[in-house]
Amino acid sequence: MSSDAQKKAYKKYNEKKINFALVYTPTDKNEGMRLKAYLEESGLSANAYLKSLVKADLDSKGIECPNEDM
Repeated sequence: MSSDAQKKAYKKYNEKKINFALVYTPTDKNEGMRLKAYLEESGLSANAYLKSLVKADLDSKGIECPNEDM
């Protein structure tokens, strides 16, 4: 069981996160299966792969990264 201090630290850390979700519905399930197969083959986590794709896309579009401390 976590101590109160650990729970407080975890809650504070979670408040600093930014979450996004990726959902494949039955109509595009094949693309989801394709992604899953690639991740298994490459050994990448979904999070690492998607972050790299988003970063490359935003960089290619010249989108500046906000200078905000988290």
